[in-house]
Amino acid sequence: MSEENMSDNSPEKESSSDIPSIPELEEFIFHPDQYTGGVVPRELPAPDVAKFLLGKIQKDAKLQTFIQVEQVANFYDTNEVAAKFKTFLSKDESNEEENRRSMVIDRIIARLGDDQDVEFAKNYYKHLIQKATSVAEFEDLIKLHEALNLGGDSSAIRSKINARLAELEAKKDSGYEARLEYLKFDETVMNLLTRAEKVKAVKEKILGMSDRKQRLNEEIKAYLRIEYGYIEFLQPWAARRIRQETWGQQPADQRFRVDRQPLKKEVSTVFRDYLNEELGKFPTLTKEEKESAKISILRAIKFFDGQVSEEEDAFLDVFKGTQADILANEGFLLPKGEGR
Repeated sequence: MSEENMSDNSPEKESSSDIPSIPELEEFIFHPDQYTGGVVPRELPAPDVAKFLLGKIQKDAKLQTFIQVEQVANFYDTNEVAAKFKTFLSKDESNEEENRRSMVIDRIIARLGDDQDVEFAKNYYKHLIQKATSVAEFEDLIKLHEALNLGGDSSAIRSKINARLAELEAKKDSGYEARLEYLKFDETVMNLLTRAEKVKAVKEKILGMSDRKQRLNEEIKAYLRIEYGYIEFLQPWAARRIRQETWGQQPADQRFRVDRQPLKKEVSTVFRDYLNEELGKFPTLTKEEKESAKISILRAIKFFDGQVSEEEDAFLDVFKGTQADILANEGFLLPKGEGR
C-alpha cells in the first residue's frame, strides 16, 4: 500500500518526497530471501531508516514483512516508529497470522517506545494472551513477555498455556500430530517461558551496576555469550544495551537514540580493554571460542568507529565470510568494510 493510502489522521503521515530511497531496505523488508533475510543491511543513517519505516510500512502488511521490520527497527533503534505502530493495533485480529503480526508489532513498541508506549504494549499483551492457541503464537507471546521485561509476572500467560496443555493432553493419544503438538507445548513452550521469566533478574543485575566500565564489561561478556545463559534473550539484549551506552553515561540517560561520538569512542575503548585485559581470564574457553570472541570484539571496535591494527585487520580478513555478529559491519553475508 502506498503512502497515499495512509489515514489522514495518522500521527506519522509522510509524503512521498519525505521518504528516502533505500533500495537495500526495500529488498530486505519486502522481498527477503532464505539466505539474507536475517542479515539487516548495515551502515544506513538511523533517521533515514526511521523515515523509511514510517512512510512505507502500513497496518495491512504481511506477518513476514513485520518480522523483517522488527529486525531493522531493533538494529537501528528507531524510537520514532512507536507512535505510528500503536495505531496498527486495534484488537481486530481474526486469525493466527493476524495474531502473530500484532505480537511482532507490540514487541517493536515495547522495545522502542517511551513509558506510555510500553504501558500500551503491556495492556495489548494481555489482549493477545486470550487470542493464542498455537505453538507459534505462544512462542511469539513469550518473546513479547521478555521484551516487556515482565519476568515472573506471568500468571496470565502460564494459566493460558496450562489450559491449552490440558486440552492437548486429552487428545495426545488420538494420533501422531496430536501427540507432537502436545510434546511441543509441554517441552518447548513451557521451557521458553521459564527462561524468559528468569532472564529478567540477570538483566536487572547488570543494569544495577553504577560503575560504567563494570557494567559495560558485563554487557560485553553477555554479548559474547561468556559465562551467561539465556543467550536467545540475553545476547540481543546485550547488543542493544551496548549501543545504548553510546547515548548517555547511565541507563536512565539512555532512553532514546542520540549520536554522542565521545561515548561511542569510549565504548570502543572498553571493547579494546576487554580484549587485552579480560578475555584471557576465562581458562575454560576453548581456542576456537577465544578466536570467535576476538573476531566479535574487533568487529565491534570498528562498529563503534574505533581503530584496529593492520595485523588485526588481516586477521579479520581471514574470517570475513564467517560468523554473524550483531555489532558488526562485516562478517557472514556482509561485505567487508563497505558502507553506503
